[in-house]
Amino acid sequence: MRKLLFLLIMLPCFSKAQERYTGRLDVNEIEGPAHTAVKRSSWQVLERGDLRKNVNTFFRFSSINGTCYLDLKVIHGGDFFIVPRNGELKFRLENGNSVTLYSTKYTATTIGDGARAWGGSGAEGATLSYTLTTDDIKQLLHDYVDRIRIYTGEWYVEKRITEYHSEVFMDELALVYYSK
Repeated sequence: MRKLLFLLIMLPCFSKAQERYTGRLDVNEIEGPAHTAVKRSSWQVLERGDLRKNVNTFFRFSSINGTCYLDLKVIHGGDFFIVPRNGELKFRLENGNSVTLYSTKYTATTIGDGARAWGGSGAEGATLSYTLTTDDIKQLLHDYVDRIRIYTGEWYVEKRITEYHSEVFMDELALVYYSK
């Protein structure tokens, strides 16, 4: 009985806490003497690993003076990997089309830096950045992402994206792209 009462009290609190982290911009301001307009969404889960393929991927969108970027935090089972400059990231959409992005920035992360929350806090990974063109954005806003494929210098990892995570992906992109 005590556990049930605890759950009934805590469930609305958890729901409100989740709302706080989705559907809003983390940064929406003019920075520095150059008056750089910066918008940035919060970090969200793109896909979680499983026992066979221990890859966790988190994403956020940024807009700097109107240019949109996709930032990824990727943790691959504690393995160290490198994504070369102009390394490919492919999204396969539900309608069969694909969107290919090219990396502009790669940073190896040490223990805890590539992680978000408790999961993977002891793993190493990478922080990646990709530039989005207007055509890429229109395609990503039009159809759900079905799969993601990240290419490194030696191999690639392909993961299926759930419909829920694909919806969050589209919502966060629309939030950054259309916000004034």
